[in-house]
Amino acid sequence: MSDRTLTDFPQGAFTAFSTAQMTYFLPVHPGLDDRALAVFFGADTPNVRRTKTGLSLRLPNAPAVQADNGELIAKFTNGKYKVINTDYYHKNFNDPLLEMD
Repeated sequence: MSDRTLTDFPQGAFTAFSTAQMTYFLPVHPGLDDRALAVFFGADTPNVRRTKTGLSLRLPNAPAVQADNGELIAKFTNGKYKVINTDYYHKNFNDPLLEMD
């Protein structure tokens, strides 16, 4: 997935999902500054590490979250995080369901 960019994600659908205040999204890219990380992660910021390929988040009592550049980190209102790449997005959010009949 590291060869893909955020342009692979449809912008409108993410905007609508985030506007509902159910989820917030952070596009992971090499130019992320410390302020953007602090705003997005809030109290979890001390648990974020930059890696050669993106970001790593290690929270107590939760699985590690590793996001590569070109992926999104979703932050849910329950305080959980998930990495979303374009394949996951198209499978779960954007592509139409096919009728097997």
